[in-house]
Amino acid sequence: MKRAGPEHVEFHESVEVAMIGDHNTVTVLRHAPRLPAPFLAPSRPSSLLVGRDELRGRIRELLSDGVVALHGLPGVGKTALALDIAYDDEVRTRFPDGVLWAGLGAQGNVLRHLADWGEHIGVGSQDLRAHTASGWAEALHRKIGARRFLLIVDDAWDASDALALQMGGPNCAQLLTTRSPGVALEFGGAVLRVDELTPPDGLCLLETLAEEAMGSNREAAAQLVSLVGGLPLALTLMGHHLRGAAFDGQPGVTEALERLRLAEERLRLERRQAPSAAHPSLPVGLPISLLSVLEIGHAQLPASAQEALRDLAAFPPKPNSFATTAAQAVTQAAAETLRAIVRAGLIESAGADRHVMHQVVHDFVRVKGPPAAAERRMAQLYVGMVGKRADGAEEGAMTSEQFQQELGNVLQALDHAHRHGMHEALLTGVDAAYPLLVHRGLYAVAEPHLQHALHAARAVGDAQAEARTLLRLGSVILERGDLRQGGRYLDEGMQRAQQADSVGEIVDLLLKMGWSTGMRGDLERARRHFADTLIGTQGAEAVPALQGLGWVAGLQGRHDESAAHLYRGLELARESGDPSRIAGLLQVGGWMRALAGDYSGSAELFEECLELSRTEHLGTEEVDALHGLGWLATERGHGDQARTQLTEALRLARELDYHERVPILVNLGRVMIRTGDFDGGGRLLREAEQLVREQDRPEKLSDVLRELGRYELAAGAHEPAERHLRESLQIAERIAMRAPLAAALEALAESELAHGHTPAARELLLRAMRLERGNAAVLARLRLALAAVHEAEGDLVTAEELFRAALAGAERTGQEERAALSLAGAARAVAAAGNPQGARALGIDALERLRNLASPHTAEVQEWLRASASRC
Repeated sequence: MKRAGPEHVEFHESVEVAMIGDHNTVTVLRHAPRLPAPFLAPSRPSSLLVGRDELRGRIRELLSDGVVALHGLPGVGKTALALDIAYDDEVRTRFPDGVLWAGLGAQGNVLRHLADWGEHIGVGSQDLRAHTASGWAEALHRKIGARRFLLIVDDAWDASDALALQMGGPNCAQLLTTRSPGVALEFGGAVLRVDELTPPDGLCLLETLAEEAMGSNREAAAQLVSLVGGLPLALTLMGHHLRGAAFDGQPGVTEALERLRLAEERLRLERRQAPSAAHPSLPVGLPISLLSVLEIGHAQLPASAQEALRDLAAFPPKPNSFATTAAQAVTQAAAETLRAIVRAGLIESAGADRHVMHQVVHDFVRVKGPPAAAERRMAQLYVGMVGKRADGAEEGAMTSEQFQQELGNVLQALDHAHRHGMHEALLTGVDAAYPLLVHRGLYAVAEPHLQHALHAARAVGDAQAEARTLLRLGSVILERGDLRQGGRYLDEGMQRAQQADSVGEIVDLLLKMGWSTGMRGDLERARRHFADTLIGTQGAEAVPALQGLGWVAGLQGRHDESAAHLYRGLELARESGDPSRIAGLLQVGGWMRALAGDYSGSAELFEECLELSRTEHLGTEEVDALHGLGWLATERGHGDQARTQLTEALRLARELDYHERVPILVNLGRVMIRTGDFDGGGRLLREAEQLVREQDRPEKLSDVLRELGRYELAAGAHEPAERHLRESLQIAERIAMRAPLAAALEALAESELAHGHTPAARELLLRAMRLERGNAAVLARLRLALAAVHEAEGDLVTAEELFRAALAGAERTGQEERAALSLAGAARAVAAAGNPQGARALGIDALERLRNLASPHTAEVQEWLRASASRC
């Protein structure tokens, strides 16, 4: 239909309208086909998008406000996220007029992308005022008008290029991806950083891509995820490589996994791309690889920035961070040079004027050659910083918080000093760092640096430094549980100290040898070492020897003497204000009070130790306090509390590689077995057995074998149970330590009772009671066991007397579950004596107490009450 001249026309149904010429002539096409909405996004790659659900949802939500900018490392998955948004059905419904995509890359070429957009939305040459970027942008903006487009600018390197493509009306949304946080900020809108994948998500991606290869190699897969810092591109390339290797069977996978442990192999992995999905910064036909993607940014840097980037690889990679001032000192580069590296996306801001370098970028730079001069500068810088703290210097000295923040850099600096033969600097740095490391319980971290320091001391012929280093090596190895090797280092250290006539080192070595020999069961020799150390000391210097003497006396059952030594040591430690010494005395005092049966006093000391250790970041003391509190909770029958505290203690002990994880494993295993997790508890006991046989600690081996025997006895494995219980008793008898010996006798008595050998069980328990006379807590436990023996023999009068004696002792020492079980035993004895009413009252009291504790024994007492009621 055509009409000439202006005229009002009404339409009563949907039509497609095309305006041709001027406004005097209008052609109405009632059934014209609608042109398809342009969709300019590249082909969707076959790679998976894992671990991004929350971020994807956030991007969709923020697109409602119009502009979102994503920034992050090369290969972190920014483009993959943008493609996911572009292909999302819900998003395309929100923007029905089309998706306009421009992959800029390092070269940009904005005009080509603007012309491409114009061609697809109907902008012709007649609409342009000038064939320039601004001319095209103006025409496109007018053409878009109120239509609903999603405009995506991918891989923008320059803010001007990105802003030239920022256009559209009120119904459009814009999404930008860039390596540079600065470009993202200039683009405006909501700015989101795309981080690497978490270890679980990275492992999921790798295993999904190479399921056949990873089936029996989960640990190796987790190591690969860590080696590439969770970078999705690296994981994707490795996944496809391993998938191909799986076609050659397990030998091919094993060989591929081994090669991928090398940084250069990982960097060179490549994968061809479809032309329609090619990376915008890579030449057409060039396969994508970590090397090619990172080389683009590196090539854009000026020569000075490339050199500075190489020098920055002297610092450890992420998660370690480094201060801008330190970076300038190590690289000797200007601040603007460092900013250029940040803009290129090759290092990232970590807040508070600090930066990080991702592991893959670090590998890329190191492959180009180690920065030897920068490593030497870094060693001098950080040795000087940590050395000021050791010297007590005020100006420029590190605080404890700064040391924690710079720990990775300090350790890397010590490695550099060792590698470049800087012996004096290394010895100075290790001397300064060692107290700070052991303060935090970082024994496994300290050990290799001490080995390097020993080499340096021998290289420069410093006998005193050699003796001091051997002492420290022996100490950290003892803390990790290797008593044999630790003892050998201490013996060698004593020889060097005596040759050098180094009195300070001789005293310290005597102290450590006291702990070493005591832990191996030779308490009398340990006592002599501690006593020798005490001679001639006064004030705070006497604290370590008093702690050792208190420990030995407690293990030997001389509880009053133990308390006196520890009280005096704690008094002196508080006067000196040394938190590490205070915490050490508190935890030893807690255990010695527990051995003396003073559970209330023990709990107070452990609680104070826990609070102090957490405040002062004392790792091993925190483990000891949690372990002690968990053990007390077990003895009192508080199963849930015990499991929580022991689980946390075990987690920390594993992190620190601390030798006390053995008794924690034993006690947690006991709790798990008692609360119904029989298999889980058994696994922990087996782990403890394997560890303790490597440690040369007879006391702990006796404990492990005892609880393992109990576990096997409950499982019906009588032969191995008998063997383990006998070995436990033999070890305890050999080392003549009262507590392990009494406990081994008690466990063997349980086995004899289970076999119906009541006379043997009774004799074993009586022997244990003679050892533990004066210890009300342990006596209550032993009386309960002995009452069960008399009950089994039918001697109900004696059984009742013992149950009531056990009840009194358990209540006095706070053993709530044992008190309830003693009540239940007394109820059974009273019932058998013909007093059902009295028995029922006792049984109901026992049941109520067990219910309050959520004890696993609740059901058996409840069943006894039900059965006794039916008999009446």
